[in-house]
Amino acid sequence: MTPGPSHQPSLVRTITLRLAITAMLAIFLQVTIVVARTYFDEEDLNKSYVTRQARVLLYEVRSGPHGLTFRDRRVPAQYVGEHRASYAFRILDERGQIIAEHDGRMLAELSPWRPSPSRTQDLWLLDLSQEKKLHVAGGLRQKVGNKDVWVEVATVGDPAGVFRSVLAAEVIDNVWMPMIPLVVLTLGVAVISVRRSLGALGLAAAQAQRMSPLDAASRFDVSGMPQEAASFAVAINGLLDRVRNLVDAQRLFIARAAHELRTPLSVIMLELGRIEDPRVRRLEADVRGMSETVDHLLTLAHLESSEAIKVAELDLGRIATDLVSRLEEWILVNRHQIKLEVREPTRMVGDAPAIREAMRNLIENAVRHTPPGTDIELTVGPGGSVVVEDNGPGLDTDAAAELLEPFKKARDSSGGAGLGLAIVKQAVELHHGKIEIGRSPSGGAKFTLHFPESERHLPTHGSADAVELRQYA
Repeated sequence: MTPGPSHQPSLVRTITLRLAITAMLAIFLQVTIVVARTYFDEEDLNKSYVTRQARVLLYEVRSGPHGLTFRDRRVPAQYVGEHRASYAFRILDERGQIIAEHDGRMLAELSPWRPSPSRTQDLWLLDLSQEKKLHVAGGLRQKVGNKDVWVEVATVGDPAGVFRSVLAAEVIDNVWMPMIPLVVLTLGVAVISVRRSLGALGLAAAQAQRMSPLDAASRFDVSGMPQEAASFAVAINGLLDRVRNLVDAQRLFIARAAHELRTPLSVIMLELGRIEDPRVRRLEADVRGMSETVDHLLTLAHLESSEAIKVAELDLGRIATDLVSRLEEWILVNRHQIKLEVREPTRMVGDAPAIREAMRNLIENAVRHTPPGTDIELTVGPGGSVVVEDNGPGLDTDAAAELLEPFKKARDSSGGAGLGLAIVKQAVELHHGKIEIGRSPSGGAKFTLHFPESERHLPTHGSADAVELRQYA
């Protein structure tokens, strides 16, 4: 079974997912590059370590009425933990006064700071070992308020693994901060662009739902479509033209063949009626069946070749009443009885001959395929519904849908060509209605037709709750 549109993957979702995967791969690659560059480039790692650790300490320096102060309770863990001997820091004001320190003597020996007003250096670095990683000392000058502050740090091997937070900070600053807005904007623009580009296809799909392959004016409007979609729509328009030509040729052939057969069959019926012979009567019945098949073919060809229904306001109850009156004698001859019930049908707009043919074929189907004495009930309304049911042997509901196709008959059916229900189906589809096949409460066959309703309802004969009931028996 071909999956419906709701089961197909969304193009917007597919493109967005692929862009997201591409963006994640790009971010992963960028993270790898930043981490590798920072960790394996000794100079870059030392610089990142010094500047970031200096800024962490500088964050705890405050300017108050009594000068600069340091919040000791916020000292980073490596300066007070078990590895504190491997770390040092010193914070100086612009006059060289120590604001805070941990093992500042090591930094005092290494620092190039001098109490000189000509000092202009903002950053210094000193690699303490050419062979070992993260043996480094350095300092950074920053402003706190309007005062200069020097923050100097040192580590011998970084046993506490502070470099991990340094790498994380580098990733955030060099990958996440620039990439995340780019990724979000890219995905947002992609979704909006694809949705707008596919909007014309959505309109084309809605247009296709209303199109008839028999209507020469039914074509896709390619204006507003992107070039790729427009090319596809033009190809579909060409395909529709070829389909119309093929269908027209087929239906024209069926209609002409049926029309050419009708006159000879009528002549044969007249000639056979003049011959008094029991064998001729059997032949006459066969010819009569052929004539009915030809009539059905003509009716089906007419309905199928209709590009649109002949719109007119009609009364379902009146159509049913007139039809039952015409078929009454034939129904009685075949030893059946029919009951017509009209339940406030809706006044609808449609093709009266097509609806009449649908009702007639359902009634004839019930008469011909049920045993004598079977009760048939035709119910019209409420609304645009038409129900024909009987108390006969019923149908195999699992295979009922096949009976709506031309030349399909029930397994136990011996008469007819299998065109009656195909006519019913075509008449209902012309009105964009639907047909349901099931079992009646008595176990017989039940056919329910649903025709679209209009907003105006039929006035009933008598009171507002009146129901017209006629019994033919």
